[in-house]
Amino acid sequence: MSTAAETRLTGRVAIVTGSAAGLGRAIVEMLAGLGAAVVIADRDLAGAKRLEQDVANNGGTAMAVETDVIQAASLERMSAAAITRFGHVDLLVNNAGMLGPIRPLWETTDEEVERVYALNVQSVFACTRLVARHMIERRRGAIVTIASVAGKDGPRDMSIYASSKAAVIGFTKSWAKELAPHGVRVNCVSPALIESTGMRAEMPEWFSADSVGRIPMGRLARAQEVAQVVAFLLSDAASFVTGACYDVSGGRASY
Repeated sequence: MSTAAETRLTGRVAIVTGSAAGLGRAIVEMLAGLGAAVVIADRDLAGAKRLEQDVANNGGTAMAVETDVIQAASLERMSAAAITRFGHVDLLVNNAGMLGPIRPLWETTDEEVERVYALNVQSVFACTRLVARHMIERRRGAIVTIASVAGKDGPRDMSIYASSKAAVIGFTKSWAKELAPHGVRVNCVSPALIESTGMRAEMPEWFSADSVGRIPMGRLARAQEVAQVVAFLLSDAASFVTGACYDVSGGRASY
């Protein structure tokens, strides 16, 4: 059984990408509430700054950094800003992502595939590679990437998004094996559809309703429920957990 001390993140520094709103915001608030200093990395600088102030108003520590994760130079600035302000980075949450088109294979385009993969796959490689080098030097760190139950069950008309999230699950397992000897743990989380997020707003109503119908618990996930699992995986309470894909799907996941 984990102790309260093991779940605390006091003294840790976390970067959370795509975190000005939605699930990212919930993760920032959760980590800050557990004592971590959090870098809010988002293209929406105004939104990130509002969240930074909200965290401060609740007694936490956060720093907003304008970040476009698909741009290498922007990631370099993000990492440098975090280290300049806090001295090191202990935790990384790759949360930035997009849904992309909901349509059958024969109606998709190469441009749509490239756009979704640039954000959901390539940017995660770039961000994790950059931060992992820093963690390797310090011989400590924990990384969590947001996957999706779609990456496991492959919903119809979502082949681009589903395959991008299946890639997250695959590279999580590879990176965990590569980084374990360096004291760095790597895991991912696969939520079902989450209420009150931009991704849900992008879906047609019929698709959202169908997604809920596939969840045995009969409701959408709450952002805080996903954030709690992320926080656990980043904490010392999960010190022997790496290479795992934790479902937060209300029973929907097929494996």
